[in-house]
Amino acid sequence: MKKNILLVFLLAFSYPSFSQSGKIQIAFLGVFHMGETPDYKQGSLTDLLSSDRQHQISEVVESLAKFKPDKIFVENTPDTQPFWDNVYKNYQNGVKPTDRNIEYNEIYQLGIKLAKRLNHPTGVTCVNYVQPELVSGLKVARNKIDTLASFYAHELERKRPSYDAYFKANPSVNKALKDYLARYETWKNLSIKDHLLLLNSEESIATLHYFNITGWMDTNTNGYGAEFTAKEYFRNTKILQNILLRVNPADQKLLVIIGGGHIQVLIDMLKTHPYFEVVDAKTLLK
Repeated sequence: MKKNILLVFLLAFSYPSFSQSGKIQIAFLGVFHMGETPDYKQGSLTDLLSSDRQHQISEVVESLAKFKPDKIFVENTPDTQPFWDNVYKNYQNGVKPTDRNIEYNEIYQLGIKLAKRLNHPTGVTCVNYVQPELVSGLKVARNKIDTLASFYAHELERKRPSYDAYFKANPSVNKALKDYLARYETWKNLSIKDHLLLLNSEESIATLHYFNITGWMDTNTNGYGAEFTAKEYFRNTKILQNILLRVNPADQKLLVIIGGGHIQVLIDMLKTHPYFEVVDAKTLLK
C-alpha cells in the first residue's frame, strides 16, 4: 500500500506543468530570422540597428510585455542555453554583443530585450531541435532509437534534392514561394510591428507551412516526399516536446518566438491539448 501511495505521489510530480487549475496561455510569434540563418531564403530588414528601427523594436517589445509571459521560448537548441544566459547577463549589465550575428538575431532583438523589460531572472529558454545530420556533433545519439533515427535521417538526406531542384520540379510550390517573396519585399518598408502582423496573418502562416513542409509531397519527384514532410513534422514535435518539458506549475502565460514556418504545425498540435489555450500573437502586437 505504501508503495502505491509513493507511486501516486511521484506521478503527481512527474508532470508539474499540467497539475494546475486553468489553462496556460501560449502565444506563438512567427518571425523572420534577422541574423545568420541556414534557411534557403532569408528575410531581412535594412538598418536594423538604426535609431528608427530600434525604436520600432522597442515598440514591439512593449506590446509583447503587456502579455507578461512567464517564459520566453526561442529558436535555439538547448545546448546553447549557457551562451544565451551569458548574453542576457551581459545585457542586464549594459554590455551589448560584439558579434554582429548575435546582435542582429531576433533572440537578442526581441527575446533578450523582452526578458530584460520584464525583469526575468533567467532570460530566454532555448527549445529548438536541429536534425542531427545538419550540424555535425551537435546531437549525440543517446540510445538505440536515437541511433536508428539518426541513421534514418542521414540516409534520407542523401535523397534530398537541392532546393533549387526541388522548386524547379514543383511548380505549385515554386509559385507559392515566389508570390510570398514578392509580398515580403513590399513589407520591408513597413514598421517592424506591421511587418510581423502581416507575417503572422493566417494566409502567411499557411503559405509558409505549405512550401516548407507539405509541399514536398506535391509531385514527389524522387519518391520520398512523404518522408521529407514527416521529417519536418518530427522536428516540430521535438520542439514542442522541449517546450512542454520546460513548463512548470507557476507558469500562466508563455511566449514562443520562432521562425514563421514552424507556427502552423505547433499551433495545430496544441489546439487539442486540454491544458493550453493558444493566443493569437497578432492580438499581442495590436
